[in-house]
Amino acid sequence: MDFCEAVVRSVRLREQYHNLERQFHQTEWTVEEDALAFLTDAGLVGRLTISQQGVGR
Repeated sequence: MDFCEAVVRSVRLREQYHNLERQFHQTEWTVEEDALAFLTDAGLVGRLTISQQGVGR
């Protein structure tokens, strides 16, 4: 996959998320809401990784 194809795919994916957001929340998420959701997901992945490695026991 080259850069242009990655951009096209990510734009299509974003459009699909907008459709879901309108369906379930009647509005599209803002850039800030997208960023917060991303950071929340990244934090959860980090916690799971730490838990799986037995860190902090």
